Amino acid sequence: MGAPCMRIFNAIGYLALAALFSACDQQQPTPDIDPMMGRDCFESLRASIPPGTQYEGIDTVDEDGITIRIMNGVDVTRVDCGLNPDGTLRGTDR
Repeated sequence: MGAPCMRIFNAIGYLALAALFSACDQQQPTPDIDPMMGRDCFESLRASIPPGTQYEGIDTVDEDGITIRIMNGVDVTRVDCGLNPDGTLRGTDR
């Protein structure tokens, strides 16, 4: 094999790697909110979720509330907590 063929194979290899890396799922950016708000949301739901459920983190934030991820022992699910107009959690004293 000559040098031109090796360059072509190298180019194909690099293009394949670039396509593979660009197809990887990008992680969501961290929402701009106090991380304790997610913990407080989880604690406010503790009575209604199965024992052993673990808090995984904040998933999304919007003007109406936050969505957190929890691990219930089988899979990761999402639950919502509402926000008051002042940005505090609805239904809690926090």
